Amino acid sequence: MARFLIVALVAATMGCFSCTPKPPENETPSTMPKAEVAPEPPGRADVAPKLVVLIIVDQLGNWVLDTYLPILPKSSLLRRVSEQGVYLQAAFPFASTQTAPGHTSLATGVPPSMHGVVANAVFDPERGPIKTVDDHQHKVIGNPERFVSPFAVLVPAVADSLRQKTDGEAKIVGISMKARAAVLSVGKSPTAAVFFDAKAKSLTTSTYYAPRGRLPEWLSDFVRANPVERLLEVWEPEQPHWLEAKLGPYAQDTEEGQATSSFAHDPKEAPDPYAAFSAVPESTDYLIAGAFAAVKAEGMGLDANPDLLVLGVSGTDIVGHMWGARSWEYADNLLRTDRALGRFASILESRGPVAFVLTADHGIAAMPERVRREGGSAGRIPHDSVIAHAERAADASLGAGDWIAAYVPPLITYTTAGKQRHRELTRVLTKAMPKLEGVRAAYDAHRGADLRASNRPIERLVGASLPADPPGDLYLVTNEGWFDALSDRGGTNHGTPWPYDRQVPILMWGTAIERRVSNRVHSALSVATTVAALLDVPAPVLAPQEPLPGVMRLHD
Repeated sequence: MARFLIVALVAATMGCFSCTPKPPENETPSTMPKAEVAPEPPGRADVAPKLVVLIIVDQLGNWVLDTYLPILPKSSLLRRVSEQGVYLQAAFPFASTQTAPGHTSLATGVPPSMHGVVANAVFDPERGPIKTVDDHQHKVIGNPERFVSPFAVLVPAVADSLRQKTDGEAKIVGISMKARAAVLSVGKSPTAAVFFDAKAKSLTTSTYYAPRGRLPEWLSDFVRANPVERLLEVWEPEQPHWLEAKLGPYAQDTEEGQATSSFAHDPKEAPDPYAAFSAVPESTDYLIAGAFAAVKAEGMGLDANPDLLVLGVSGTDIVGHMWGARSWEYADNLLRTDRALGRFASILESRGPVAFVLTADHGIAAMPERVRREGGSAGRIPHDSVIAHAERAADASLGAGDWIAAYVPPLITYTTAGKQRHRELTRVLTKAMPKLEGVRAAYDAHRGADLRASNRPIERLVGASLPADPPGDLYLVTNEGWFDALSDRGGTNHGTPWPYDRQVPILMWGTAIERRVSNRVHSALSVATTVAALLDVPAPVLAPQEPLPGVMRLHD
């Protein structure tokens, strides 16, 4: 139960059983049908895809996939694509490796300095910390206290190009357990953007996408036929003997060291079982079933216009935050996710020409306890410690006062008094903050252009994270191995400029994709250009000019 307490904190801080969901008795299943085999990754190269599927597996860093590829079963979709399709390495060219900026960059082909989405959450002087997608206007259906829209994105996405070229005829759907993953990846005018809400207890959307305050008919039918309550079951490993053979005996890393206990997690024991649902593998099956319901209802991939589906797989991130990427929990969840994606891909391929691009929005740090056992330096930095350290330093140099309004990683925001003395306060804090254990550097968030012109790589990465009008005043960079604490109960995090957070894999297969493998590290921003090329629409203006290797030029 202790770990499920973290779920609620992860959901609050970060925005947040392997079987197909069962329909009620005597009712026609609305979920995804089963398929016995994964698709043949190379696909067809003689036609253009009618459906492009961008799969963003939250938190699947390069090092994580490298850990699991050798031990995944031969039938694994990820393994087969890496061996038969396109398998590339990429890196995000900015420091703020969080879900919101990651998804927005993959969709627009530009860094946060251009698209404006710096972090998952920002500080609002009147409302406190709020989610980046919270416009305080468009209510979530089923939870009127929550608001969601893509208002923060400053530039067009590939989806906007597709909509413009097809005069609004193309079907564009974003779906994820996380709202920010669903809405930030499909532009300003998609057909649908669907996400999970714990209070609504189901997949839902907001009034930005459904102005009349009613769910689309297909989504309403899906929610009615697939109540989440029936999926709140105890999570136990499917193949414990395999897990022990590959990863060693079961153990949990905790702040006190390594404590061995059983692998049995019951979401019903959590303070909010529906929030905890996002942390069990059943949530990914539920999500993918919802995605297939959207594909069927909208007839995606079946007419003259190409369509775009963006599937944000969130469970890997929630599980990784709580148990770490080398845990039994992560491995068990990844196996089930891989199998569910394989079934989904196979079914989509049976419907017509389809191309798949699979990547991640960021990586993840290793558990600090493991790093320290192996002789490294690592740890969690509590938010309260950051604020207290900054206040003490400011008081010592500028006199007693109230200088710090909030720390919403990676940005410290000053109070009105602090903003009035911005230059002095920033000079003090850039010297003082690195004296806090785990902090490497602090930068003036209003000097993004200067940082982008720096000859120091880390400063250029920070600069690429900062738009002209940043939602904070001081950008904090942690030391390698260190990160912002999600809770006092342990876990791990991301959001740093270090390679384990910035580097992600890119796998592609299906129609118009040919075999390519490269050790070169590509820009993750090229994903947007690649998706545009597969859809045969112009890439966003400021995105990289060339698609990734492996995309056939069918339209020259």
